[in-house]
Amino acid sequence: MALSEYDIYELRKWFEDALNRTPKKVDKQKKMRMRRKIRDEIFLLLSWDKPSPSAIITRWEDRMFDVFQIMPFGFKDELLRLLINKMGAGS
Repeated sequence: MALSEYDIYELRKWFEDALNRTPKKVDKQKKMRMRRKIRDEIFLLLSWDKPSPSAIITRWEDRMFDVFQIMPFGFKDELLRLLINKMGAGS
């Protein structure tokens, strides 16, 4: 099932919250670039017909390696659960 615009908004907010609680110090400009990359990747999901949570995670791991690198422990597993809930429950 494709994600709705509301789901996309929630994902973007969730990423923003996770980026704000990163334990590592990252300079302001680098965080701004990461936010742009996150936003672009999330909005690209609107064009996918039937994405699977695992395909989304795999793409994001490749395209947003630097973002995943600074995120707190357990971030990827939490993200996968969120995607499964959003896509499986038919939000």
